[in-house]
Amino acid sequence: MLVNHLLIAYIVFVVFYGFLKKINCFEAFAAGVKEGTITVVNMYSYFLGFVLLVNMIESCGILADLGSLFQRMGFSPLVFVQALLRPFSAASSYALMLEIYGSAGVDSFSGILSAFIHGISDASVFIIVFYCGAAGIKKYSQTLLGGIFLNIIGFFLAYIFALLLS
Repeated sequence: MLVNHLLIAYIVFVVFYGFLKKINCFEAFAAGVKEGTITVVNMYSYFLGFVLLVNMIESCGILADLGSLFQRMGFSPLVFVQALLRPFSAASSYALMLEIYGSAGVDSFSGILSAFIHGISDASVFIIVFYCGAAGIKKYSQTLLGGIFLNIIGFFLAYIFALLLS
């Protein structure tokens, strides 16, 4: 495979470049691994908190109850649940999208809307809180509000585009 050859070529290039610059590549690699390990350990508590938050939201049942209200608008209640979970978890959103595809179909209004919701936004709350917390940034409330506002606009646009395509 070409990718395997490119990876080996990159490693050889880095070692050769370090040799030319008279850098001890192994010590530099070990220092990088040590710094990376510290970063991962610092990020773990934020990651664990978000996993707990997503599991609590999914298991409490309130999302399913709220989603049934939106069934009258012509789409699956799971689409509403997906829209609520998308800012928190991309994996949960993807799993819900696959479940919607299985139950309503890919070409249905719910399937199209689900694909737009998954593609138009990102797990902004997770990204902002996780990385700002790991980097030690304490004042990110305005960024968080902006991300949520942009997600809401994206969800409305997804609904409009899905209506146009159906």
